[in-house]
Amino acid sequence: MITLDEETDQYIQDYMIEHKLRFPGEAIMDICQKYREEKKKEWSLDYITEAVSENLHDVLGDELKKIRLGTNSTDKNTQILIEFMNGLYFYHNYDGFMTTNLQEVDATRIAKEVVEERIANQRQRRLDREYPRD
Repeated sequence: MITLDEETDQYIQDYMIEHKLRFPGEAIMDICQKYREEKKKEWSLDYITEAVSENLHDVLGDELKKIRLGTNSTDKNTQILIEFMNGLYFYHNYDGFMTTNLQEVDATRIAKEVVEERIANQRQRRLDREYPRD
């Protein structure tokens, strides 16, 4: 024997009619079974979602780090070239062009230092924004 409010009792009666069940106990058992199955599915989906999410985060995080490092290197080299070309165009008087593997002139070394300092300053500013000191 159990006591139910009117709304719950009506729900069970409707459920019995809909599922062609003869006794309220059968309806309650069926409802409970379906509830347990749904909880298992919900837990399974939550668990799977979390596991996949963590794995994707780890894998993509590593790959994005590699891409970011490659991009930073490319950006650095591009900035050096811009500084170097800026110097060349400033003078307008050059007879030829020599690559850095033959001889690195002071202007190239200075350009590299300027760009590396600029990148370090930008990195520091970004870190200061991300982790402000209170």
